[in-house]
Amino acid sequence: MKIIPRIPISIHPFFWVFAALIGFLMSQTIMGTVLWIIIIVISVLVHELGHATTSLIFKQNPKIELVAMGGLTSYKGKKLKYYQQFLIVLMGPVFGFLLFVLASLILWLNFITNPTLLATIKVMQVVNLFWSIVNLLPIIPLDGGQLLRIVLEAFFGIKGFKLSLLLGFIFAAILALISFAVKYYLLGALFFLFAFQSFDMYRKSKNIQKCDRDENLADLLIKAQSLIKDGNKDEAQKLLEDLRSKTKEGLIYVQATHLLAFLFNDQKDRKKTYEYLLSIRDKIADEAICLLHELAFEEDNFKLVKELSAASYKLSPTMEIALKNAEAFAMLGEPKPSGGWLKTATQFDKLDLDKALAEKYFDKVKNDPAFKHFFKK
Repeated sequence: MKIIPRIPISIHPFFWVFAALIGFLMSQTIMGTVLWIIIIVISVLVHELGHATTSLIFKQNPKIELVAMGGLTSYKGKKLKYYQQFLIVLMGPVFGFLLFVLASLILWLNFITNPTLLATIKVMQVVNLFWSIVNLLPIIPLDGGQLLRIVLEAFFGIKGFKLSLLLGFIFAAILALISFAVKYYLLGALFFLFAFQSFDMYRKSKNIQKCDRDENLADLLIKAQSLIKDGNKDEAQKLLEDLRSKTKEGLIYVQATHLLAFLFNDQKDRKKTYEYLLSIRDKIADEAICLLHELAFEEDNFKLVKELSAASYKLSPTMEIALKNAEAFAMLGEPKPSGGWLKTATQFDKLDLDKALAEKYFDKVKNDPAFKHFFKK
C-alpha cells in the first residue's frame, strides 16, 4: 500500500489485534471498537508519515510498518547528519500535534452535528495531544529518547549514546513507580517495560565502540552474512577481513571475527579458527564456546579448557566434553575436579573407563586419593 509515492506501507496482522484490544478496552462496544481502530490507524499513520516524508526531503528511501505496539519508519540512503536525523525524528510528534490542531479546529468551527462523528473527533483530539506529549519523553524507544540520543551523540559521541540509555532508564523507572503509586497500572507496566529495555541496552552498550554506530560498516556486515547464506564464502571472507581491519574493536569486529572463524573451520583450518576465536575470548558467543573448548584442548591450552569447562558442558552435555574437562584438569594437576568430570563422563555408557585411565593425561592424578575417591567400589 502507498498513500504517498515512494513510501511503501505494510500493516502486520498483530497491529489489528492490538488496535482492536485497545478499542474494546476503551469502549466496551463493537461500534466503539471499530471507531477506536480507525482513530488508531489514522493517528499512527499520520505520525509515521511525519518521519517518512521528512526523510524523503533528505533523499532517503523510507518504508512504514504498522506493527503490534505501534508504527515503525525505517529508511535507507546516504549517511545523515545529526540535524537531519533530529528533524526526521521530531516530525513524527509534530505531525501528531498537527492532527490534534486539525481536530480542535473542526470542533471549534462546530459544523458537525452527527454525535458519533463528533465523539470520534473528540477522541482523536485527546489521543493525539496525549500521545504527542508522551512520545516526547526522553525514553528510548520513544521519539523523545531518540532526540536525546541524537543530541548527546552529536556532542559526546559514543559516550553520549550510552548516556542517553542510562538517562532513559532512570526516567522510565521513575515514571513507572509514579504510575504504580497512583494506580495507573497499565501505564506503569508500559514505563516499566521501557525501563527494562533501556537498562538492557545500556548493559549491552558497554562493548559498543564508535565504529559500531557507522551504518556503512553495519551494512557491510549484513552483506557478508547474506553472501555466506548464498554460498559466496570467498567473497564474504574478503569482506569480513576488510571489516576487521577497519574496526579493530567493538561489536562489528567481534561478529566479523566470529563469522571468519567458522569459515576457517569449514575450510578445516583449525589453527586459524583457534587464533581468531582466541582473539575475542572474552566476548565469544555461545555457539562458539564448544568449538573453542575443543580447539583449546587440541592446542594443549588446558587452562582455557578449564575456564570453558562448565559453560561447554552446559551448552553441550556430552561424554566427549566431560572427558576433555577431566583430562585438562588432570594435566593441570587438579585431581578432585578431574575425578568429578571423569565420573560425569562415566554416566555415558560408551565410555571405557580403564582405557581412559590408561591415557597419559591422568598420570599425574590417577593415584591421588582425591581422584580415586570418585571410583570407590
